[in-house]
Amino acid sequence: MPKFSSETFPRPVNSQILSAFETVWDGLAVAGTWWTATERVAIVAATRRSLPLPLGEAAPDIAGLSDAAGSDGLSPLTREVVRRLTVDAGRITRDWATAAIDRMGPGRYVETVALVVQTIPIDLLCDLLGRPRQDLPVPGTGEPSRRVPDGLGQEGAFVPWTVDGWLGPNVARALSFVPEDNARRMGIVMSMYSGEHFEEMVWRHRALSRPQVELVAARTSAVNECFY
Repeated sequence: MPKFSSETFPRPVNSQILSAFETVWDGLAVAGTWWTATERVAIVAATRRSLPLPLGEAAPDIAGLSDAAGSDGLSPLTREVVRRLTVDAGRITRDWATAAIDRMGPGRYVETVALVVQTIPIDLLCDLLGRPRQDLPVPGTGEPSRRVPDGLGQEGAFVPWTVDGWLGPNVARALSFVPEDNARRMGIVMSMYSGEHFEEMVWRHRALSRPQVELVAARTSAVNECFY
């Protein structure tokens, strides 16, 4: 039985969305480009434990955090990066990102971002529909590939991304340092946004019209201080 079978949801969910969720969950259990499978699953577990800081409490200076792995396989540095990405992204600045990338390396940083943004939408949809969050998979074995893709360069982003011949939107190349995770992320994006109907200005395949979907998206971006 699929992990995200339609029967496990109290309301109908588009099959393309469920298929994208399955693909993401399968990808968690295998070694990535820079993190092992065990570390990948631990990062997702850390997103679920992340909480905003109490009012008035300053975020820790990541320059002073250890990069030695703890009992969960993650370092205090990685856990704080995950926390900031998960519940405090509005305070990410270029200086903070530069410091995190210098400590972690661009590959581990980008893959961490990829894991956070792939799994949070899945958890949130389950929460909103009253479905229990999916159990995290049992990690597999193997080593990360540590392969840097060809055609990357610095072009205004915090990290290197695809520059050679790129003509698409920046959101589609944001995590191109880790192509496999970026592809899974875009599968989530397209399935939950437009599916096969992106080029159509009038949508009839969903209960909400396209203007209504775009309004919800714009409002959500504003609340989350996303300036894209």
